[in-house]
Amino acid sequence: MGHLMRTLALGGAAHRRGWSVSVIGDIDEVGMSIARRMEPDLALDSSQGAALLDSLADAASDADVVHLDSYLDAPDLSSSKVLVSNMQDGPYGARAADLSIDANLGAERTFERVELSRNALVGLDVAVVRDQVLRRRDAPLRTTSSPRVLVVMGGSDPQGLTARVTRALDGFRHPLRVTVVDPRDRDEVRAAAADSSHETRVIGFTDDLPAIAREHDFVVTAAGTSVWDFACMGLPMGLLCAVDNQRLGYEQVVSQGLATALGEPPHADLEARVIALESVLHDRAELAAQATALRNAVDGLGTWRIVASWEQLVDTRQDAPRASRPMAVRSATADDAPMLFDWRNDESTRANSRSTGPLEWTSHVAWLGGALLDRDRRLLIVESDGDPVATARWDRRSETDWEVSITMAPSHRGQGLASAVLAASEGALILDAPSRLIASVHTENTASLRLFQRAGYLPHLPVDSGGFATFARWRLAPVR
Repeated sequence: MGHLMRTLALGGAAHRRGWSVSVIGDIDEVGMSIARRMEPDLALDSSQGAALLDSLADAASDADVVHLDSYLDAPDLSSSKVLVSNMQDGPYGARAADLSIDANLGAERTFERVELSRNALVGLDVAVVRDQVLRRRDAPLRTTSSPRVLVVMGGSDPQGLTARVTRALDGFRHPLRVTVVDPRDRDEVRAAAADSSHETRVIGFTDDLPAIAREHDFVVTAAGTSVWDFACMGLPMGLLCAVDNQRLGYEQVVSQGLATALGEPPHADLEARVIALESVLHDRAELAAQATALRNAVDGLGTWRIVASWEQLVDTRQDAPRASRPMAVRSATADDAPMLFDWRNDESTRANSRSTGPLEWTSHVAWLGGALLDRDRRLLIVESDGDPVATARWDRRSETDWEVSITMAPSHRGQGLASAVLAASEGALILDAPSRLIASVHTENTASLRLFQRAGYLPHLPVDSGGFATFARWRLAPVR
């Protein structure tokens, strides 16, 4: 169900951006009913076995993008002209793709099979969040006298954790209001709810789980895809690892302090861990702090980033690679002050910068002196045959992120050197992997937009109020 839900989220977002979308998969009757209600404008095809593979091959013959979200083997589409996008969860579902996506927390450090990916999107920045979640993200939370707890373990819950958690909540000394989601309508869940000492209701699958979740103060859940929905809304959670393919994600989330750990299989101490949640539920300050940390971790733009990357990659994949001239790179020195002053003060350079005003010499010299000593800045001069042609400045924005700003010498503009300058400056930036290279480009600066797009910088932030869009490219290291 998690695979289907994030596929529908991506398909719906693409459709609303003007794409024609078909969803193909081994989808049972319940899943098809849900899909039709959630995204009625998408074409749905439920097939199994050989028929499923044939349907996929037929779709790939005339599609622009095939997006795969499955742990099962998929046909090799490398000989087709289609752009292959692939969702992987750690080692599960990793395969060759033009765009590989791992939306797990810390995926930049654990990304599997780097060599199979031409482009990569990783980490919580690409957590697939539905429009339903975004609509609830800023909704006010109504306070009540008794804490409200949501219990949801996903579509299958093969370990019967829903009933066990529901019974364990009886160990709380103070009253609760509990909602239990049980899509399978199991007798043991209804019996646990009926015998509960708390006000407890059981509901089946809901088309709008975010709306239900927003009515609660806390959720007890398995470490599946819904975790990022809850995080985006700032809903504190107690987290269970229900099955093996959730183990890596579970460990990452609890190690970062984003959820209270409720354990991994075989869950021998589950009841004791659930009872220990009572102190958390009655600590309003702790719940508020958790809510803020979760919202900061998931900004809700993951779906946009993926679909926008499809659009960019389809648009640029036919671009012929440009011949690259050999470039040398050296660190800037104080002696470069007059040259850098003239380049930066050029009218065209200022027009495409965030700061468009003319420079003043004294402040420029002071800035350069500080920049040369700044450990979080790399100021480079790029030369061709001994002739300075550009400067590249790299600024650290976070533990992993470095933002680039390139200024071409006015006398060397229009000579097709920019891609070689960018590549040379990247090569001179020696960083420990993983690291992310960032570029902010004004949307009217079409030459710079094309430069970074061709270089594999993918959409990261939409256009801001100043007209600048932000692009990013990950450097990932093979997992040893």
